[in-house]
Amino acid sequence: MFGKKIDQLADTYSKVKDMKKNMAAAQKRIALIRVNASAGAGMVDVTVSGDGVITNIKINKELFEGDDVKMMEDLIISATNEAIKKSKEAMAHELKSVTGGMDPGEIGKMFGLDGD
Repeated sequence: MFGKKIDQLADTYSKVKDMKKNMAAAQKRIALIRVNASAGAGMVDVTVSGDGVITNIKINKELFEGDDVKMMEDLIISATNEAIKKSKEAMAHELKSVTGGMDPGEIGKMFGLDGD
């Protein structure tokens, strides 16, 4: 009676250990992912890593020649938000491949990947 339950518990524990190891590997791959987004027909380009870190911002020098600071700010915000959105999608895709289709947000929280 207890033997079967102990075997099931041991199997579950083994699967959790494997998943944790796979999640650690996924975290490393996620940090290497780079996504780009641009705004203003390429006037502003932002690169973000898979784990949400802004790694590069390029601003076309023509934007500095104008007096419209508000437009430049809006383009930077727009490109940054789009790059962050793509980054989150890339991270979710990577986590989904590790979790076998389980909700990556919930699984990520179990392993400290909630992003907060």
